[in-house]
Amino acid sequence: MKMIKYLLSATIIVAIISCESNSLKIQIDLTNFNPADGEGMAKINVRDSSQWIVADSIMLEDGKGKLSFSPDGPTSFYLSIAGLPQAITGFGHFGKLTLSGDASILPFDGKLEGTKSQDDLNLFMKKQSDFREFTNGLNETYSIASSAGDTATIDSLSSMMNKKYALLQKETKEFALNHDVLGAYITNRYLSMEEIGFIDSVLVNVKDYSSQDVNLLKKRSEALHRVAVGQPFTDLNQQDTSGNPISIKSIVSDYILVDFWASWCGPCRAQNPSLVKMHKKWSSRLEIIGVAFDQDRSRWIQAIEDDQLNWPQMSDLKGWGNSAADIYSIRAIPQNILIGPEGKIVARNIKPIEIDDYLVARE
Repeated sequence: MKMIKYLLSATIIVAIISCESNSLKIQIDLTNFNPADGEGMAKINVRDSSQWIVADSIMLEDGKGKLSFSPDGPTSFYLSIAGLPQAITGFGHFGKLTLSGDASILPFDGKLEGTKSQDDLNLFMKKQSDFREFTNGLNETYSIASSAGDTATIDSLSSMMNKKYALLQKETKEFALNHDVLGAYITNRYLSMEEIGFIDSVLVNVKDYSSQDVNLLKKRSEALHRVAVGQPFTDLNQQDTSGNPISIKSIVSDYILVDFWASWCGPCRAQNPSLVKMHKKWSSRLEIIGVAFDQDRSRWIQAIEDDQLNWPQMSDLKGWGNSAADIYSIRAIPQNILIGPEGKIVARNIKPIEIDDYLVARE
């Protein structure tokens, strides 16, 4: 009997230790945190499939509190505190993290640290922050040069920003390829325009963890393989500006450019004049159909009129929830696909001038 009691006790101890070692604990220790009524609640927000759920929460007392959760594998999460203006990005599987900082200093510059994966993420985020500070530092000079019509200064500043951005993208890709599941999260969050080859290279380097970050990237890879160049296009069925059903298949033309855009998207609107010009030139061989990631019908229709987009348009008015986002793995706009005479995708994210060259070569 004594031996059985001993074994039971040992089993319980092992179970407790196992639970402890597989949990991610977060100690919050803020100074000068004086929340208003209804503030002070700290939450761990994690992804569960396509939804975000609260894994743990606590009302802070004097800026202090403890949170924990036990993810199945390494995972990204956001630590939000009611009363602080922004959530803190986190990543981990097990171990102990500490969030410290002076809550009276805005923007809040607290540090979440304590594990290697979190420290690696912090270094990555620092580079992102440095780039934002760099571009913000040029904004005033750019605005003055733009108002004065100083094209030389504008071109010089644009060249500087492009070089800086290209370096940042290069470093981001290298980071993603060398950081396992954290690399999958970085790819999902910061590399929205990458194609199949790079996505699959990141996945090859990921261990067999249960992770929503990995699942999301796998889903993205599957979608990109499904709509790759050479594959038959997948139809979309939504509504036109009059509320009537419309689909890609309903468009009759040798070539069809499916343009993913939105009224609120600055880069989309900036390229519209080039699309209009190209559409006029090739109207006998090319039709465009716009797929709008809008939610406001009136803004969508007004943008079409303002930009003189004289081609069919569709939208389900769900914003980023547009069904095209999953089908064509659209995580940033503008994007497009070019469909050839045989109903197969012949190009992705092709620029208007490249479409012109493509069609000239096939006259």
